[in-house]
Parts: sequence; structure tokens; C-alpha cells
Amino acid sequence: MQRNSSLAALLLALALGAGACAAQGESLGEASNSSFHVVPIAGTSLSRVILSPAGFSRVGIVVAPVRPVASTAAGTTARSRATTQVPTSAVWYDADGRTWVYVQVGRLQFVRARVDVVTYDGKLALLSRGPAAGTPVVKVGAAELYGAEQGVPGEQ
Repeated sequence: MQRNSSLAALLLALALGAGACAAQGESLGEASNSSFHVVPIAGTSLSRVILSPAGFSRVGIVVAPVRPVASTAAGTTARSRATTQVPTSAVWYDADGRTWVYVQVGRLQFVRARVDVVTYDGKLALLSRGPAAGTPVVKVGAAELYGAEQGVPGEQ
């Protein structure tokens, strides 16, 4: 009986602690409403996600440039179709299986862009379609940007 009472007290304390975080608009790994501003892009299903400096810092966004495919990566038929490459961590799949990256389009501003992955080569995704070489893409933090764009509670 004592063990069940202790367990119940622990669960109640955890629930109250989580409720306090939610009441303040934040929980571990989430950003408050003031961290993101989402602006629909006319004529598309996409939005521009604009982060506040605090939101940018909280999410921990890291970008890397799209690069041309290195000549050593070419060779097989599949790899020869690739024109650019990004870190594997920059590519993510939506619920319909489409592949995307987030492109940095301005200071603290990001927009989703479709990519076609030819193959994965270690830590690189070789692309046949996507942003041009030199374009900065998000390699850490894309899930949070997508959550903000889609209106996932706690991410917007």
C-alpha cells in the first residue's frame, strides 16, 4: 500500500511540473509563440518561417551549403544522375514520403524546398533536384521548423 501511495505522489508531482511548463507556454524542446512567425507564401502550400533571435537560439538551427557532387561520388548510374549534395541530416520525409530540405532565405527566415534524392552516400544525400549549389540548407532543426509551419502545438 505504501508503495502505491509513493508512486501516486510521484506521478502527481510530475504532472504538476509538466502543467507548470505548459502554463508558461514552453516545455523541454519546444519554443513559445514569440519564437516563430509563420507567413503563408501566396499561391503555394508553403510558408516562410521567421524565427526570433531567441527562437533561433532555442531551436539550435545549423545550416550547411548545398554543394556540387564531388567527382569521386560519380560512377554508378544512380550517382551520375546527381548534381548536388547536402548533409543527410538536412533531408527529411513528410507523411506522404516526399523529400524536403529547409532553405535559409534571409536572416532567421526559412522556406521548405522539395528535393529528389538519388542515393545516400555515407553522411551525404546526393540530389538530382533541389536548391542550387551554395544555397544554405538547415541540417539541424528542420523538424522544429516544420512543426511551426504546420501549426503543431508547442512548436508555433
